[in-house]
Amino acid sequence: MKKILRVFLLAMMTLCVSLPRLSAEAATVAVLPLINNVAGDELSGQNYYKNAFQVIKGTKGFVVEENNALDTAVEEEQAKTVLPTAAALARIAEAGNVDIVIAMQLDELSRKGLQRTRERYLQLNMQGVAVGYNRLNGAYYEHEIKNDKKIDANLTVRRNWQQDEWSRAVRLEVDRILKMKK
Repeated sequence: MKKILRVFLLAMMTLCVSLPRLSAEAATVAVLPLINNVAGDELSGQNYYKNAFQVIKGTKGFVVEENNALDTAVEEEQAKTVLPTAAALARIAEAGNVDIVIAMQLDELSRKGLQRTRERYLQLNMQGVAVGYNRLNGAYYEHEIKNDKKIDANLTVRRNWQQDEWSRAVRLEVDRILKMKK
């Protein structure tokens, strides 16, 4: 009886160890280049990629994908100069074999001084558009980015407040696109 029990336990252990673990495959995400319509602003593109990749890396179940077929599809759809439509994003996702496509356009990022009574304030003017397409469920996301915050000028002396707000907007939009449902 002991021999039979040992053989049975050995067979069960062999079976359990040899079976592959069942796990869900991570969704692939493509981040298209930023369409930056702000003259003389190269830092926005760097912040766009940095913050988009941080959100994707920090969210479980998503992996950034980059391949030659995706680059070719982006060139064909002219997605580096014109914000792609839902149909264009679907074609890019299909050709590049990715699950989610993210694209953003920045139209304006500026600040102007406001003089109120004794204190000096700065007003931000940020405008843009974020779009995303999920090939897994066919969901399309489009959101207009607008920000006209006002802040005390003394708080912005040692930091680039405009880029901080742009980075925050990128993180927020990428997170929304990753969580979108039909």
